Amino acid sequence: MTSTSEAVADESPSPGRVVSPADIAEALGLPSPTPEQAAVIAAPPEPALVVAGAGAGKTETMAARVVWLVANGLVTPDRVLGLTFTRKAARQLAERVRARLRRLAGSGLLDDVDPTGQRRLAVASGEPTVLTYHAYAGRLLAEHGLRLPVQPGARILSETAAWQLAHRVVSSWDADLDTDKVPTTVTEHVLALAGELGEHLVTATRLREYTAWFCDVVETAPRAKRQPAKPPKDLLDVVAAQRFRLQLLPLVEAYEHRKRAEGAVDFADQMSLAARLAETQPDVVAAERGRYGAVLLDEYQDTGHAQRVLLRALFGGGEPMPVTAVGDPAQAIYGWRGASAANLPRFTTDFPRRDGGAEMGGLGPAREYGMLTSFRNPPEVLTLANAVAEPLRASGLGVRKLVSMP
Repeated sequence: MTSTSEAVADESPSPGRVVSPADIAEALGLPSPTPEQAAVIAAPPEPALVVAGAGAGKTETMAARVVWLVANGLVTPDRVLGLTFTRKAARQLAERVRARLRRLAGSGLLDDVDPTGQRRLAVASGEPTVLTYHAYAGRLLAEHGLRLPVQPGARILSETAAWQLAHRVVSSWDADLDTDKVPTTVTEHVLALAGELGEHLVTATRLREYTAWFCDVVETAPRAKRQPAKPPKDLLDVVAAQRFRLQLLPLVEAYEHRKRAEGAVDFADQMSLAARLAETQPDVVAAERGRYGAVLLDEYQDTGHAQRVLLRALFGGGEPMPVTAVGDPAQAIYGWRGASAANLPRFTTDFPRRDGGAEMGGLGPAREYGMLTSFRNPPEVLTLANAVAEPLRASGLGVRKLVSMP
């Protein structure tokens, strides 16, 4: 691959020159990155997708990517945004990045590349922002929610509080509900359906229209020759499930009204409302792009539709910027809540880069990088893991085999 790092890999740092990942690792007293890692660390300042296998040093490489961008003056620490799924992962990434930046500030390397001292001052006075995806969505709502409108002080419902609120709606429901399910089970269905609507940015009205159409098509479809008069049981079960979902929609709407009346939102609301903000409010997009100059998106294979819409609207349009998404479709674990590993390959077109081609208005798909050397596991374990994952590759997952370190 032709990259900035290769162009300067054998040159010593000097004022005004680009420094390589190896230069930075030496200055910070760290092991030199592998060629795979170096390609990611010193990737051009444009959108990039990194498919990183298990144990490939993802967190270390993401931290090194930030340090490389900062050391070369492409972004200041306070203009870096990192997003991941759990508070633990966010804390680990933030600690790793901040520790590396502190070592960079005390290494003397910045004096070599920028004798003016401006770069060192930026490192000493600013810190990156590292949040969970939901925390970032919540902050957007706190700052811009009135544009929807959503009250800035809206209370975030925990899972327990959301269940209690939905259960009160179900328990006090006085309309007919043709089911033998107990209120506890109905409550679980209401919460699941409300969450799916939010994650997929679908309104109850749209779902009602579609479900009614689907049931009508199935129940009125003409029979083929020699087809039994009664549809197969599996198909009847599908229609029954759809009919039950239609009965749940008024409960879902009542749950939504109750949340609004109490000034509360749940986790699905946070993401769906933030996505609406990004799609409908150009001023919000301009403000976020002005605030951040580089974005890291961790575990991108576990993002859902609303998260994809939010991030694409904020950072995928306009002038391409350094948005680095890291993920592995073989490690997707949140499909049960609407996440889709297909968001990984979609990233390359959701976040195009400048390539001079006319077919996309001078834009082309983002570059894709691979990190498949696993430092965590011995060769025997990787051989077994690759054998277990072979059916996934055969089905078109598009992930190469993990390899052991030399």
